[in-house]
Amino acid sequence: MQIEPTTQPIAPVRPEGALGPYTRALRSHRLLVLAITLLALAAAIGWLAHRSAQYEAKAEILVSPLPQDDQTFLGIPDILRDSPSDPTRTIQTAATFVDSPLAAQLAARKVDHGYTVDSVQGAVSVAPQGESNILAVTAKVAKDKKLSAQLANAFAASALQVRGQQLSKEIRAQLNQLEVRLRGVPRSDTVTRGTIAAQVNQLQAANNGKDPTLSLLENARVPTTPVGAPAWLVIALSLVAGFMLAMGTALLIELLDRHIRDTDEMLSLYPLPVLARIPKLSRRLAKSAGDASPLSMPPAVREGFRTLLVQLQQRPSTKTIMVTSATSRDGKTTSAINLAYALVGAGHKVILIDFDLRKPDVGTKLGAKAERGLVSLLAEDSKLSDLLVPAAQLPALKVVPAGTEGDVVLLEALSRRLPEMLKEAEELADYVILDTAPLGEVSDALRITDQVDGIIVVARPGHTARANFQLMRDLLEQTGQTPLGFLVIGATPGTTSAYYAYGLPQRRDAGRSRFARSR
Repeated sequence: MQIEPTTQPIAPVRPEGALGPYTRALRSHRLLVLAITLLALAAAIGWLAHRSAQYEAKAEILVSPLPQDDQTFLGIPDILRDSPSDPTRTIQTAATFVDSPLAAQLAARKVDHGYTVDSVQGAVSVAPQGESNILAVTAKVAKDKKLSAQLANAFAASALQVRGQQLSKEIRAQLNQLEVRLRGVPRSDTVTRGTIAAQVNQLQAANNGKDPTLSLLENARVPTTPVGAPAWLVIALSLVAGFMLAMGTALLIELLDRHIRDTDEMLSLYPLPVLARIPKLSRRLAKSAGDASPLSMPPAVREGFRTLLVQLQQRPSTKTIMVTSATSRDGKTTSAINLAYALVGAGHKVILIDFDLRKPDVGTKLGAKAERGLVSLLAEDSKLSDLLVPAAQLPALKVVPAGTEGDVVLLEALSRRLPEMLKEAEELADYVILDTAPLGEVSDALRITDQVDGIIVVARPGHTARANFQLMRDLLEQTGQTPLGFLVIGATPGTTSAYYAYGLPQRRDAGRSRFARSR
């Protein structure tokens, strides 16, 4: 038998676009993204709850270096002089004069509050303010805003006081040297004696305990608000950072994922019609569906197989149907069984053949026990009718179990009997369904693709392995076979509707029960 090419139009696959990977990752891992984002938010809230308010006060010191040709402080090595070629170096040198351990020690005594030299140096910083000749003495204190201003002012005043004392010491040393020189100059050398005397007078006048190159420009004011980012900004940044981290994690998971992510990716790899979508069931519904009668499957699942049934009924020549998949546990066997249930429920005679000789599950799932399997057909006088076993829960469905595991070694010989077996099955039933091994894992099903009227591929996004799916596609294309389409398992329906259950017996019974309770 040859498979008729499908005439159902295939929806074009839309290009993903630049944001496609991000939206797909967000959709697939939305709970992970939400959890990481909320974790970042919780961390930010916890940090804000334990954060101490930091207050910052700033005093300003003006730096006024002497000209290079100034003769007043001639011989004083540490006096600041202007450097036209490198003004930045001058202001940096002034910062080192101000930020000294002696200034920190003096400020600690002035402020008290348990401050030490190290704690003062840790709380106070001295740095040039922009490109100007101003040094900013900044004190940062936790909780106490008045103390921050007090510490900044104490350090600035202490730095100027220490600097004045150091300069005064250097001036006195220079004066002693000048006095020694003056005593060694003859009285007759009035010019030299006059020059030295003038310099002595200038140094004595400048020795007032202050550094003429450094002066307090402005005292620190008590700050009104704490420094640092406001709480709303911290919250906003934590949300953005958490979301970015979450999206990066989701994208990494997507990159490492070897499974078909969703239906769109599946159709981009193998553009076939989607015959039906079977919604994903919760564990409770899945268990109840497995324990109940075959005809009492959940309404949404029933509707999916009814949709598939209608399409098969519109193909009068499609009577022998092969059900396969790319990966094991994609739902292939369960789908073949449910399709058989739907066909029997519609009044058709159906034979379900378990042709998965490596993992024969149909007989076990349906409670169809048989002493002989497909391998017994290799006997010359054997007939398919002798192997038919009624399903335990639906006797109208006839099952041909595969037999015991290990019969796969006789697959070649059994495949040669397949045309005769299928011809007999078509005479006994309206539809013949073959459950085969996953075509993306083993090539067993490839031997019978030209013997059936149609192939249905069961796919389960999120589980179907991408490499197996591509292998299955390549094998079918190389043999010239075009499946009828996909039966997508685990699809998420757009809207859950009670309309599926209208007219079902259990709905009417439930309605009567509610009416009886209300009376």
